[in-house]
Amino acid sequence: MLKNYFIIAFRNIKRHKGYSFINIIGLAISMACCILIINYILFEWSYDRHHEKADQIYRISMDIDFGGRGGKLAVSNHPVGQYLAETDPDVIDSVKFRRYMYRTLVEYKDKKFFENRVFYAENSMFDIFSFPMIVGDPESALKNPDSVVLTEHIAEKYFGNEYPIGKIIRLDNREDFTVTGVLKDLLPNSNIKFDMLCSFESFYADDPAQRQMWIKDWENYTFLLLREGADPAELEQRFPEMVEKKFGRIINIAGAKIDYFLMPLEDIHLHSDLEGEMTSTGDKDYIYAFAAIAFFILLIACINFMNLATARSANRAREVGMRKVLGANRKKLIIQFLGESLFLSFSAFILALAFSELALPLIRSLSGVEMDLRFLHNPWMLAATVGFILFVGVLAGSYPAVYLASFKPVKVLQGRLRTGLANFHFRSILVIVQFTISIVLTIGTFIIFKQINYMKNEKLGFKKEHVVILQILDNSMRRTIDTFKTELKRYPGIINVAVSSHVPSQGAMHNAFLPEGFALHESQQMGKWSVDQDLIPTLGMEIVQGRNFSSEMGADRANSILINETAANKFGWHNPIGKTISELQEGLVTKTVVGVVKDFHVLSLQNALEPILFEYEPSNYAYVSVRLSPGSVKDSLSFLETKWKEFDPTGTFDYEFLDVAFNGQYQSEERLNNVLTYFTFIAIFIACLGLFGLASFTAEQRTKEIGIRKVLGASESGIIILLSKEFTKWVGVAMLLAWPMAYFVMNGWLQDFAYRTRINVWSLLFSAVISLCIALLTVGFQAIRAARTNPVESLRYE
Repeated sequence: MLKNYFIIAFRNIKRHKGYSFINIIGLAISMACCILIINYILFEWSYDRHHEKADQIYRISMDIDFGGRGGKLAVSNHPVGQYLAETDPDVIDSVKFRRYMYRTLVEYKDKKFFENRVFYAENSMFDIFSFPMIVGDPESALKNPDSVVLTEHIAEKYFGNEYPIGKIIRLDNREDFTVTGVLKDLLPNSNIKFDMLCSFESFYADDPAQRQMWIKDWENYTFLLLREGADPAELEQRFPEMVEKKFGRIINIAGAKIDYFLMPLEDIHLHSDLEGEMTSTGDKDYIYAFAAIAFFILLIACINFMNLATARSANRAREVGMRKVLGANRKKLIIQFLGESLFLSFSAFILALAFSELALPLIRSLSGVEMDLRFLHNPWMLAATVGFILFVGVLAGSYPAVYLASFKPVKVLQGRLRTGLANFHFRSILVIVQFTISIVLTIGTFIIFKQINYMKNEKLGFKKEHVVILQILDNSMRRTIDTFKTELKRYPGIINVAVSSHVPSQGAMHNAFLPEGFALHESQQMGKWSVDQDLIPTLGMEIVQGRNFSSEMGADRANSILINETAANKFGWHNPIGKTISELQEGLVTKTVVGVVKDFHVLSLQNALEPILFEYEPSNYAYVSVRLSPGSVKDSLSFLETKWKEFDPTGTFDYEFLDVAFNGQYQSEERLNNVLTYFTFIAIFIACLGLFGLASFTAEQRTKEIGIRKVLGASESGIIILLSKEFTKWVGVAMLLAWPMAYFVMNGWLQDFAYRTRINVWSLLFSAVISLCIALLTVGFQAIRAARTNPVESLRYE
């Protein structure tokens, strides 16, 4: 019997190649999307679970409120981890990581490269994490100052085939480190990402007191290894006692709040929204969104199957009738039709695997995630694959199977069954569901694009175009910076040159400040930039009150500051000029406000404006900003490179344009938009594929009606409208359903942005009209083809 069912299924596919193609291709594409998305979800979920003790590792983080500003931070201070390891029985060990610099110049002989993932680390990391070491001794690799451990690809990059242990590399033209170990390259699903690890003892060598410094430095990533069976919640309950012991007096004086809390290592990637993460993290909401998209795309393909199977039920009515007359019961017929559906599902799955492999490089490029299909090779995936095929086969074939098996043999064999019409309303609902999903995805894609475009083109309070940023790597460069600036300004293609500790897109250094008129317990958090007198004009900022710094006024360096409008408004100062602000350091360092800078965006438009203070402090300068004349960028860059190499003893010239750096903050949103665009296109394509099949079948069923209408004088345009209006009506209903859904979802997404575009009527209309036009083109092709058919051909056998 099973053999018979298989033969019948194969014959049906062969006899109706067009409809079978639509079903198999639609299912294959949707299943490929599901495979890729499921693989992506599994990849995101797998972060940091490869460590042997992953379930015992927790990161200690901080919740700070200092002067009305603060938040939850991924970083902590120096001694907290070691203190807990020594005093709390639930903590076995601790380890700290700390970024060396955001861009580090690494030199070995004649090789010089900038590296972005250089960190300090304590040797205890080898006891806590499972980072396999290829060469070296993990017991002592990072115990001594000036030792460094490299990853495999970095060792090969600098040393080639040379044995790396004992080799000397120089960092930032100031420190020499000896290679003591080489680690196996990190897995891509790791939140602790580094290329080089320098011994933390090197950091403490110049200032040993920092090892026990509870206040001031909050730049360390501290991980704890808890004993098996330890309850992290109970450990957290003991943190307030530690805070009171170490910070009580300071908190009471400053009116601040400092709390510690734990985050499981395995949860960091998807559940952490803390400031200052070690690397970019994922977003569980995007996981849910992509899972929903995968399901909806699969649902659209299954709806195609249902629609075409029920629409073509008349072609199989007599088969059902004959089988029932010959003794087949309803159960056996349902099994037969479900079997055919499962056969199509299996065929589609084989194609889907091939599509997934072909699409994987594109998905990597769009998402920026270095995933592969290795999860498909896991033993448990065999059972999951069988379940997936069964799920798709049953989902797609359940209704057609039940519907076809319900035919009454007497009515069928007497020709009194009006198949194709009885289930008309159900097919209408299915098409409406398809296009509702497609229109929601289209609107979502359009609004994400609109938000990205808004953020890139909104006024930022500074001019980001044609500004080149260079990083100062050597102190000798700071000492000769004035001469360097003078040399550059003589070149006609260079408009202005400035130096500063930060540039837009990099945030600011934060500290507690005491504005004039505020009590000590009312101290305020502010961001701080060190700048020279040329930064404001170079970046096209505006002074709205008072004056800029001046090199002619020697007192500016020691006594003067600028603030932005947000700071003035926060402090309630209508006329800030002459007011004083004291920075809380070892004592109070007081300076006078001489100017107010018009608000500008330090970070992306996802972040609200914050109070910023500018000081004139050359020792903190880290970046040179050069504004080039738009007409001579290439020549100016060539001149700039020549001069830079004259003044910079490292001999390196590495630059980036400010607009590129600032817009790079929207990379996550752009990737989301790119991925969503492709999936939206696929959803619309699959929906239109089904609509094309339905339109084709409708035209086929109404061939004689069209022939009679043409004989009686109906025009081609009238017939096209007749065949198209039902489908157009369905898409119109889908629009009305999709609009409120899309508005609700996308309005929630936009709430994550401090500055956001609006969802107006045009956004909804534009996206819906696109879907309607695509649907009309799909249906219109079949309608025009049917309308142009010669009536003689359709009526010749009547």
